[in-house]
Amino acid sequence: MKIAFFWTGEFSKNILEWILKNWNIDVQLVVSQPDKPVWRNKVIEETAVKQLAKQHNIKVLQPERFKNNTEFFSELKSLDLDFIVVVAYGKIVPSQVLDNPKYGCINIHGSILPLYRWASPIQEAVKNWDKETWLTIMYMSKWMDEWDILAINKIEIDKLDTTKDIFNKFEIIWPELLINTLNWVIDWSIKWVKQDDSKATYCSKISKEDAEINFINDSWINIFNKYRAYHTWPWIYTYYNNKKLDIEDCELLNYERNEKIWKVLKIDKKTIWIVCKDKKILILRQIKLEWKKSMDILSFANWNKDFLEYNF
Repeated sequence: MKIAFFWTGEFSKNILEWILKNWNIDVQLVVSQPDKPVWRNKVIEETAVKQLAKQHNIKVLQPERFKNNTEFFSELKSLDLDFIVVVAYGKIVPSQVLDNPKYGCINIHGSILPLYRWASPIQEAVKNWDKETWLTIMYMSKWMDEWDILAINKIEIDKLDTTKDIFNKFEIIWPELLINTLNWVIDWSIKWVKQDDSKATYCSKISKEDAEINFINDSWINIFNKYRAYHTWPWIYTYYNNKKLDIEDCELLNYERNEKIWKVLKIDKKTIWIVCKDKKILILRQIKLEWKKSMDILSFANWNKDFLEYNF
């Protein structure tokens, strides 16, 4: 079975590593987004999946664009691929790619389609406090997330799960599900299922602005679910003295205290307890001020004397 993977992120790298260790699969090619500058010093850093592919002597291509890229399409065709598998690649895949492999292009999506089509299904499920999500393996077409379903697997979402926790759960189940599904397609032992477009819902690409919170106007549950959904990136944030303040570790308690918003209820060795909207309690542990290092909340409060009296 000859495969090309169109992958970019850390999640994709972990899955490819598992496949290479556990399955005798002929990975012909990894296609990843171009390397980009990171951090303030703008050092060019290779994508995680590219680094892994190089370790295993797998060829890596990073096209800046697909339009009129005849060299890339010719090279892809010369590989005589059985499958192309696309996961979190970050670009629209054109028909010249979709029509290339013998058995088709396969995509892994983090919802039970047609629910939460497009860019951020896992974050959407967490933000909406869904109790479960699904891993869907599907054929790809030029219409994003609209083609036939090959396999699904349910994932439970616990009340405190973050998006990172859900990705970790996916990593456990989907490599084997993917390989089995590809074998079923080759053996003609699988029946694909058409999606019901009338039940489709959509979610957009996440922007940093989506993660902004307001302790005065936002309900405690919205803050809590945004924190869970945007944990690790882009982090929920507010503004303190006109600087962006990321909240990296917190907890919200469904416990009412009839006090004014932002009143400090408790300070211990590791946390500060504050009243937010709906009279619920916000427990702060770790925060990061713009252009500063991440700090535990007590150290931050000691360095910023007006923080606990600040008018958010």
